[in-house]
Amino acid sequence: MESAKERMERAGEVYELVAKDNEELRKIVVFMKEAAARLEPLSEYYFETWLEDMEELEAKGYQHPIMNEDAVYNEIADQYELMKQILLVAAKYINGERSI
Repeated sequence: MESAKERMERAGEVYELVAKDNEELRKIVVFMKEAAARLEPLSEYYFETWLEDMEELEAKGYQHPIMNEDAVYNEIADQYELMKQILLVAAKYINGERSI
């Protein structure tokens, strides 16, 4: 049987891990805000004027990796899906579900 001291020491070890996790989570919150801010102008450009610009520049022989429609769309869609996955994990956490 485990003693009070053993339980306390084990909890102390886990506490240190959780404290480190929280440091990383704080960084993630900042990163997520920055990522969303970076995505916004790309998304607006892609859905508003990208096609017109691409057609005009392609006719002039200009090439740039951003002209790959699938690549741009996939990155926008990927970030949206990743944010949804993060939100679902957070929702389970908030709802007190044990298996996140």
